[in-house]
Amino acid sequence: MSLRSLNKQIEHCRQDLELQRRSTVSLLQQQRAQALTQTRKIPLPVAMGVAFIGGFCLQRFFSTPTPHTLLNWYLTLRAF
Repeated sequence: MSLRSLNKQIEHCRQDLELQRRSTVSLLQQQRAQALTQTRKIPLPVAMGVAFIGGFCLQRFFSTPTPHTLLNWYLTLRAF
């Protein structure tokens, strides 16, 4: 393989990577804008209430014997 063809191939790969990078940045900006508009639609007291109720329900669920035992077994097995 000649140096010239290798140089062309490297340049082509560089251009492809730059195009992918620009596309990724554009997609991330779009997703960020969508997430911001969606979160602005939810009132803060509602979001906090849902988080509180969800945490309460999870705490009640995990305080029952079955999930508590299964979680302990999982953590014990994971330690080995």
